[in-house]
Amino acid sequence: MVYNGEGCFLKELFPISDYDWRLAWDRNSPEVLYTWKPRALYKYNVITGKAEVLKSFAPLNLALKPPGPSLNQSGDRILVITSDGTFRSYRLPDMEEERTFRVTYPPNCSSVWREERYIGYRNYVATACHSTDLSTRAILVYDDTGTLIHRIDGIGMGHYDFSPDGQLAYFKMPGVPRGGAKTPLEIRVMNLDGTNDRVLYSVPHSQARYLQNLHLSWPDTVSHWFVASFFPSARNLPSTYDSPLDEIVLITTSGKYRFLARTGTVIPPQEGFWGQPLASPSSDGSRVSFNSNRSGAINQYILWVPTGAVPK
Repeated sequence: MVYNGEGCFLKELFPISDYDWRLAWDRNSPEVLYTWKPRALYKYNVITGKAEVLKSFAPLNLALKPPGPSLNQSGDRILVITSDGTFRSYRLPDMEEERTFRVTYPPNCSSVWREERYIGYRNYVATACHSTDLSTRAILVYDDTGTLIHRIDGIGMGHYDFSPDGQLAYFKMPGVPRGGAKTPLEIRVMNLDGTNDRVLYSVPHSQARYLQNLHLSWPDTVSHWFVASFFPSARNLPSTYDSPLDEIVLITTSGKYRFLARTGTVIPPQEGFWGQPLASPSSDGSRVSFNSNRSGAINQYILWVPTGAVPK
């Protein structure tokens, strides 16, 4: 289903039995999105409701992997990963100028094929891997010709995001290292070459221990701030409220921040991933879409970012 930016229902597109829900919107034509079936990539017009095959991989006896399609920063190339582990990108709209490459992962480190995509900065592509015991984790950033830009060790993909000017926002959960002192929650940012790694927001272990997880998301056209959405577990709630618990927080690259709203989300075990707020700002950062189960069901909400909300 499609809703407008005010949250009003527009139309139903297609059942997921027809095309996959892991799709990508065209960066230049808002009426066009890209979706897929196991062996083909499609261009879908949301106005006419018609789909056309952009590329079939059946002649190669290949299927597409779960991450689905993604577009580069300028929106003139589209990327998919095929079942043989090959990253394949094509020029839009004619699907010519194919570029392919394969990733060399560190020893005992493998991808689960969920987050591989163009990252929204230049023609850069990210993939992640981890070992079975999680002792090895890495994000590998390539350009779409197969040149390795940087390998970021100790970080896995998932609830992290990339800025449109080549930064990575990530976090370290609070913990108690063996034989060491309790560590705080840290939300950090770094350049893609590993430089200028710094803490933007930190929470003492005593406050952060009630968090189950959080999610970071960067507006597509904003480089100086992103949002963090926190959520606790229903099994681990404080006796009295103490932030951050269920907030959406706007965090700037200068280290200043502002609390925007509480989502009211509390995650019971059966809801798992789908109950998480997963707050995601619009391209210009004027509003934020998020989930919440505060009504008893998982619903979608829109938060309008107040004018002047970004700390100076």
